[in-house]
Amino acid sequence: MERHTLESMVTNQKAQELLGKIRSLPGKKMLTLSVLLEDDTSDFVFDITERGVVGYHEEHEEQLTTLLEFGIQNSGGLIVRQFTPMTYECKAHDGKVLSFPYKLIYAIFLGNSEYFVLSKEETEDVCCTDSRTGVRLKKEDGVIYRSLSQPASSRAAML
Repeated sequence: MERHTLESMVTNQKAQELLGKIRSLPGKKMLTLSVLLEDDTSDFVFDITERGVVGYHEEHEEQLTTLLEFGIQNSGGLIVRQFTPMTYECKAHDGKVLSFPYKLIYAIFLGNSEYFVLSKEETEDVCCTDSRTGVRLKKEDGVIYRSLSQPASSRAAML
């Protein structure tokens, strides 16, 4: 029989709380979770449907929750991409006009037995800085940086 410590139960509760906040965002989401495993950072990607279903296999939600718990206990980062119904157009190299959905981007730091929602400015800074060199990168087209802590109605959350 598996025994749970108070610490593991609290960590699980925080992971479930964070997942609930992410699920409450309207539309499709893509999560990129980075955690330090065996002296190397490992990245994991999970999709969440409009209905809040994690991934494409029944085990994906458990895997995501376990990795969130690990990140909260140790160290990690989470980027949430929320796809909106709004689109923007750009020209490809061959001259074709392509249409892409606008994305709202949120960033969360995991560690020290907690998760920390980054502000809109911190999210943009994290996403537009090369992690190895510290060099500022060009802002991605069609991206709006947000903070997960911003209150939003369902319509306003998409803007």
